[in-house]
Amino acid sequence: MAFYDAAADAAFRSAGPFFHLSTKPLETAVLYKDRQEKILVKNFIAICLKKSGCRMLAYSQMSNHIHFILEGTTSQILAFFYELRLMLANYYRKHGRPGLVDGLEPSITQIEDVRQFRNALAYVIRNSFVVSPNVNVFADPCSCGHLYFNPFLKKEGIPANELTVRQIKQITSSRPVADLPASLYIKDGEVQDWSFVDYEQAMSFYDNARQFVFSVLKNVEAHVETAIKYGETPQLADEELIPVVFAYCKKQLMAERPGVLDKAGRQKLAIFLKNDYYASNGQIARVAGIPLSEVNALFPLVAKAQIR
Repeated sequence: MAFYDAAADAAFRSAGPFFHLSTKPLETAVLYKDRQEKILVKNFIAICLKKSGCRMLAYSQMSNHIHFILEGTTSQILAFFYELRLMLANYYRKHGRPGLVDGLEPSITQIEDVRQFRNALAYVIRNSFVVSPNVNVFADPCSCGHLYFNPFLKKEGIPANELTVRQIKQITSSRPVADLPASLYIKDGEVQDWSFVDYEQAMSFYDNARQFVFSVLKNVEAHVETAIKYGETPQLADEELIPVVFAYCKKQLMAERPGVLDKAGRQKLAIFLKNDYYASNGQIARVAGIPLSEVNALFPLVAKAQIR
């Protein structure tokens, strides 16, 4: 563990256990039809979390699946998840989408050390970022990347135990939930994530802010490794793969840039990006400057699947 600051390692080992909980993407439906439903589901998450007794260190709400990093026993974490699924099922049934979450099941992986924790947290908060070019990983309203090492974080809202019955109905879209904890803060009908995400504990597992940012944006190999560990297909933005392309050209193909490669060199580069970074045919063509027809000829089955 020489690479890690002793204090960060000690902080991790004195806490926990920690788990990454995720759900498989729904194949034929989405969890949220609009921004208001995403807020509602986030409210459900906060309420169920406090009822379960486990603690959350990171989350990400995607259109058809969710990711959490949680601290607690497996029984507490499962209690949290199934209470959340029950609240979701009741809401969707009342709003014309019965059975939408019936197949939503948790996949839980224990986080064994501080390195794995950092990789898992980066993976969770990067989810929207790698899917959409319009998402700022540190300012995503559907994730918690804005909480960590943020000197401008605003802690606004009113404690949940001071809400009126009408206000409680607003944040749950249902009958009032009894005994909402004072630790939850609400603003404009939305539970504020700084009040239910233990971001300060998560920060203690990093040496400094720079290391946090590096872990999220620069450690490309770790993102691929983490995705595979969780049984998912790695996704990287084009901008993240471009430095990989140039580094491979220089180190392995003795070329300054991909544009000077011959056909054999282009094929080696394409195979490397496909096998090691799971790049799509189109992404390989974009980041390496290889004609798409040439990439499709190299990976015809993938090209056929993408056309479908």
